Amino acid sequence: MSLIDSKTRRILLVEDDPGYQELLEAMLRKTCQITICSSAEEALEKLAHESFDLVISDVNLLGMTGFEVLARIKAAGPGKECPVVLCSSNHDQFTREKAVAMGAAHFIPKPYDPQTVQDLVSQLIGARP
Repeated sequence: MSLIDSKTRRILLVEDDPGYQELLEAMLRKTCQITICSSAEEALEKLAHESFDLVISDVNLLGMTGFEVLARIKAAGPGKECPVVLCSSNHDQFTREKAVAMGAAHFIPKPYDPQTVQDLVSQLIGARP
């Protein structure tokens, strides 16, 4: 896949921490179009009107959690086929197992390892640097 093809891949990033928003955007902007939402509610509204190739969501959001976002994406029509990756600084076994059991394509612990994130995105949606 060429770089031009990869740039048409769209990722919805659901993260309320500006530092992590910037970090993930910097890691992925060369290979994908990134749309950032600071809340679960904003993300669900975007998904109702736009299509994405991948959703990356923090688990610990203000208001609705990343688990709730995942459940709504899987239960609703918009974005249902879209893989969802959950991430959190709380990466105990229970959190990881719950993410996978609920249908997450993967769980990524924070702080992020750039190579792991890039490899995972490449594996899930084919976007390569």
